[in-house]
Amino acid sequence: MKPLKFVSQQHSQVIDGNTVYFPFNPYDCQTEYMTQVIKAITKSENALLESPTGTGKTLSLLCSSLAWLKTERERMIGTAEKQRGDWPKIIYCSRTHSQLAQVQRECQNLVFKPRTVLVASRDHLCVN
Repeated sequence: MKPLKFVSQQHSQVIDGNTVYFPFNPYDCQTEYMTQVIKAITKSENALLESPTGTGKTLSLLCSSLAWLKTERERMIGTAEKQRGDWPKIIYCSRTHSQLAQVQRECQNLVFKPRTVLVASRDHLCVN
């Protein structure tokens, strides 16, 4: 069965000066999650965020962090602050290959199309 495709129209909302695009109208808990992600990134802080299974944590994390990244890069271009190679990057890590595959599927539904590379363990790559 093919994964569901979202309609091309994305819902947007501004969170702390960042325009966040979401594939559908986000629930209040998703908006709060995205707000906390953006606050933590902006302040260069760690965040321990939790939410029950099925509440859209992965999508909320991706949408909010990519929105912050776009805003930050635009700010840096406007101020000529850094060279292109010095721009901030997002590195997403997960414990299992299936979780990483889910993230790559979620990226297909986003306005931002990040360049992704999946690095797996020997269990998934070794022919022996």
